[in-house]
Amino acid sequence: MKKIWSIAKWEFLERLKNRLFLITLIAAPLLVVGIGAAAGLMTETNLSYTKVIGIKINDSQYFKYIANELESHRTNDNQPAFLAVSVNDDNFDKTTDAFLNIDKTNNFIDIKVYRGYSISNTELNQIKNAVQIGIYKSEISGSNLNLPVLRFADDQLNNDQSEIKNFDQIFFTSFAFLFLFVVVVVFSGTNFVRALIEEKTTHINEILLSSSSPKEILFGKYFGLILIGILQTLFWFGISFIFFKNNSILLIQQPNYILLLTYFILGYLLYTSIFLSAGSLVSSETESQQVTTLVSLFLLVPIVISAQILIVPDSILSTIFTYFPLTTAPVMLIKINLLQIPLTEILITISLQFVTVFVIMSWSSKYFARGLTQFEKKRRK
Repeated sequence: MKKIWSIAKWEFLERLKNRLFLITLIAAPLLVVGIGAAAGLMTETNLSYTKVIGIKINDSQYFKYIANELESHRTNDNQPAFLAVSVNDDNFDKTTDAFLNIDKTNNFIDIKVYRGYSISNTELNQIKNAVQIGIYKSEISGSNLNLPVLRFADDQLNNDQSEIKNFDQIFFTSFAFLFLFVVVVVFSGTNFVRALIEEKTTHINEILLSSSSPKEILFGKYFGLILIGILQTLFWFGISFIFFKNNSILLIQQPNYILLLTYFILGYLLYTSIFLSAGSLVSSETESQQVTTLVSLFLLVPIVISAQILIVPDSILSTIFTYFPLTTAPVMLIKINLLQIPLTEILITISLQFVTVFVIMSWSSKYFARGLTQFEKKRRK
């Protein structure tokens, strides 16, 4: 076991010494997340128009001050960012972009915020601040220094608008995990296969075989590749959080975050075992490119059919790819947030991933020693 961890540590540190790996490790998430953040800002700019805010409140003095605060915010073309209108019922009017239900009881004021998809998180915070400032100004103007306690409820939506936002959250969460899964697997897998080819040509593997058994080398490299994947995942999540902050995916707030992590990890273990096996058998750069391209094609399948899975998550096509080992993890990353998945399906798919990893690793251990020493000799001219 000590040799396994020594090889894993060596494999991990060797990748960190590679300048190209380090540049890609930092530049790739910065580029992709940066483009996403810029697109988000452009989208938010396109939605920059005067938003109608419906307010239900019994105190007309409160409404006056809140309306003034809301209308003090300006859009990029110097138009009022918000327009407050008084409403008399509890229903979220489709002609308004947000609805505030303000109820005062003794020294407490409960404020429920119902917003549509056109209200961004930044605008939501502006609305809440305007309500708070407006109420306090109203109290102070009446010489009341015993300011009430404001209690904001979590922003909610009515049934019609919630479907839009829930779908938006489901799509973003599912696709973000699927995208991260594909990037981490392809990037680490292809780099690892190339590294194995390089080690064959420099005869490093023969040196390792002189002091360690093939199984120790196999699992040492396997755990080293897992550590690389963990590092990449942390970089992607960290940079995403820095760019998006409050708009980023908070994993612990996802209702199925344990299952998301489970399938993410199992899928990564499966594909790393495939890349490890493939890398030990191929003997040239050309063969490694062909193998990595072939394996990567299976990762594209869930992306291609993701639209259909989002629309009809329990279709026959979705079911087939759910139980096909190479697409189980990415498909389940999409389905988890869309369906109430039966416990039997969860247990079967998880077991399927474990069994597939075990079979691949068992098969690899038989041919690993022979594959490590196979390399294509350069022809002399």
